[in-house]
Amino acid sequence: MENRLEILRNEIDKIILNEKSDHIRMYISHMYGVARFCTLLAMKRNLNVELATTCGMLHDIFYMSGGTSDHHAAKGAEQAETILKKMKLYSDDEIKIITTAISRHSDKTHIHEPYDELLKDADVMDHCLYNPAFPIAQKEKERYHNLLTEFGINETK
Repeated sequence: MENRLEILRNEIDKIILNEKSDHIRMYISHMYGVARFCTLLAMKRNLNVELATTCGMLHDIFYMSGGTSDHHAAKGAEQAETILKKMKLYSDDEIKIITTAISRHSDKTHIHEPYDELLKDADVMDHCLYNPAFPIAQKEKERYHNLLTEFGINETK
């Protein structure tokens, strides 16, 4: 059986490592941080770890590949669909779960499907834990507090 995550990592590397950006370290750090938090949350929530990790790896692909942050979730979902279909390793149902989560990950105020929520939560975790000295964005505070509670962690901020 092929290791789809490693094949996907190679595909993403081809895309983002060609970018002439001063932010490449930040992109890679965020991509892998979110992917790892997706893995952890999927394990905790009994969701498919591989699909969850795939969501995290691709969630900001549009932005990381030179696009702007404007509508990056919707545009990224389209780009992720193209990448996944080209790889021919994911079913249509899996692609739908992944791209729907990516398309909704910027909407932190509404509750959607389990993989959508997992990706939103992983994104918030990475934003908030990247540097604990940084202030937490107002729109992410409630979700972050709920995550700490889910993991039985006492809030220190």
